[in-house]
Order: sequence, then C-alpha cells, then structure tokens
Amino acid sequence: MTQRDFLKAVGRNIDQIRKEKGLSFQEMADRCNLEKSSLVRLAGQGTNITMATLYKIAKGLQVPVREIFEF
Repeated sequence: MTQRDFLKAVGRNIDQIRKEKGLSFQEMADRCNLEKSSLVRLAGQGTNITMATLYKIAKGLQVPVREIFEF
C-alpha cells in the first residue's frame, strides 16, 4: 500500500463512519470544529492531516482514534 493509498483509505473510512452516524458534512464539521471543505477534501482525496485534526475528528464522531484505521 502506498502512502497515497493509505491516506485515501483513511479518508474513506472517516467518511463511512460519518455516514453510519447519519451526519452531513456540515454536522460533522460543527462537531469537530473544522471547516466543511476540509472534511470534504479528506473524504474525497485522502489529504494528509495532523494528529490534532485526527483527534478532533475521532472526538467529533465519538469513536476511538484506532477505529479510523480499521480498514
């Protein structure tokens, strides 16, 4: 798996968790205190994010950080 593939897989998994929770991108952005555009980019392109952003996403989705890497 390349780095690009890994980032895309993380983004897809975050998006899948968002959908399972029934959240729109805007609702997730509000919960995570992030910009909606950043989350859309992450889900679609698998952008490289910081550990702080990863923490915010996990907290906003109410899942352990490790769940984001379960793919």
